[in-house]
Amino acid sequence: MLRFIPLMLWASGLTQLTAADAPIPDTSTESSLRRVADHVVRTTTRALVDRRTGGRILESEGLAPASEISIESKFNAWYYQTWLLTDAMRRVHRVFPDEAYSDYGERNLDFIYQHIGYFERQHSAGLRAAPIGDGRLSPIGFYFEPTALWHTGLAPLVLERHEATGDARYLPYLKRIEAFLERHPRFEDGSYYRPGKGLMTDDPYMTVPFLVRRARLRAQVADYDAAAVQLLGAHKRTYDSERGLLRHMWSVKTKAPSGEFWGRANGWMVLAYVELLSGLPDGHPARNEVLVRFRELMSGLRRHQDPAGGWHQLLDHPESWIETSCTGMFVYGFARGVAEGWLDGSFASDAWRGWSALQAKVLTDGDLSDVCGSTDVGDVAYYLARPRLQGDLHGFGSFLLAGAEMVRLEREGLSAR
Repeated sequence: MLRFIPLMLWASGLTQLTAADAPIPDTSTESSLRRVADHVVRTTTRALVDRRTGGRILESEGLAPASEISIESKFNAWYYQTWLLTDAMRRVHRVFPDEAYSDYGERNLDFIYQHIGYFERQHSAGLRAAPIGDGRLSPIGFYFEPTALWHTGLAPLVLERHEATGDARYLPYLKRIEAFLERHPRFEDGSYYRPGKGLMTDDPYMTVPFLVRRARLRAQVADYDAAAVQLLGAHKRTYDSERGLLRHMWSVKTKAPSGEFWGRANGWMVLAYVELLSGLPDGHPARNEVLVRFRELMSGLRRHQDPAGGWHQLLDHPESWIETSCTGMFVYGFARGVAEGWLDGSFASDAWRGWSALQAKVLTDGDLSDVCGSTDVGDVAYYLARPRLQGDLHGFGSFLLAGAEMVRLEREGLSAR
């Protein structure tokens, strides 16, 4: 009999800590990275499950849609977090060329497309099929109806697979996502924003990986321009020069920055900068400004690092906890920035101190603690009250990206802590 996580716990990623789940002592970089990567591999299943009976379903052709039948593993929902995990597992495979880590995201995508007919029937019937995180209709509901930038999900991976294989199954989604981006509201400079709300610093990561890959794979140079605009537009509108940090949003109502200096919002910008700097041609006219703004942000983050090494859930509020996902994002940005020459070597020490704090979040089974739940824009009290979760999807990809780059630094002789 399979053991199932209760519905709301699966959806949020929250589980109860026990003595056996206590954080493990600081260990070697490679050991910590493998522990978390192996946890992800071990707990990723590729099956449907009937929650009425607990039975697993491997074939869905002709299966009648039911709200009780859904994906078994949280790692197969159609979220931006699962794209982040795909990208992270690739970085892990670069440092550990182990078959267990190879083509992790591609295998997840194959599973989804194996059952795409069932998911479409389920979605068309308007059936809720939680646990899926936020109550949308099917486990991959955003595949069928993207209505917000964060619904882009696995768009970069679908694009890659179509260009590599020519498989026509990928075309309907690509056409849908391209039409969605084409009609999505933008400011005069081309930056996307959320209608009636504003430009959130989470948002560039939801589009830049796709735009950079489309530019490279289809030789659409204008997509490099559009990707740079997303980052520079968000930075310009939300950057606070006094703190060296980004506010969570630029509001279309007040026409001013709003929200607080939320850790993960700054982290998404760091990831988007890394994506763009990795793909933007050396001679691109925006590259120098992108690099300047990246360094500006990383310098500000350096100033707000906790003396113990990590970063707080609210970056300028030391009473908030050291948060796992943003710490992973920042460590990755520092480490990769040093390795690629975007940052000077002094930032390696900040990466190592951050990595030590991040290792303390790893539990004995490789799960992760202290991940902030999904967060909108609010006042200080709102951010401070956000849930502090174990096993939330936001934590895994950022930890693995960070760990893979720390192994890289170690192997390149930049291991002084």
